Amino acid sequence: MRRRSAALAVSLTIALAACAENPTGSSVATGSEFQLRAGESVAIEGADLGLRFDVVASDSRCPADVVCVTLGDAEAVFTATQTSGPATSLTLHTAPRDGQRATVGAWTLTLVRLDPYPYSARPISPGDYRASLRVDPSAGS
Repeated sequence: MRRRSAALAVSLTIALAACAENPTGSSVATGSEFQLRAGESVAIEGADLGLRFDVVASDSRCPADVVCVTLGDAEAVFTATQTSGPATSLTLHTAPRDGQRATVGAWTLTLVRLDPYPYSARPISPGDYRASLRVDPSAGS
């Protein structure tokens, strides 16, 4: 019994370590919304496309508890990889006028939302950011 418990504990430790290395460890369907935390990667099903959320380069969005003249903007940086070419760095913005979308090959990546939304008295740690994204076929593909 003791050996079984030890073997189970070792198996669980290995499984948890594997999950920690690739937190998402999954793939997502095109056309569906999904979330990535900074540092996480995902494969896009049927798209020959991998996506990694690298970092939020800047976040000047107006805090929710403050009145601002403008809404501000946040810049999220991603790396897209395809077997047919080199990795591509993409910067997507939360402000529509600044570019919430980017095209990689035959696919359009859209930054739907960036959480958490800032509050003046609550700084956001880099690891707390979550990007909600969607990947769709590009127009004309």
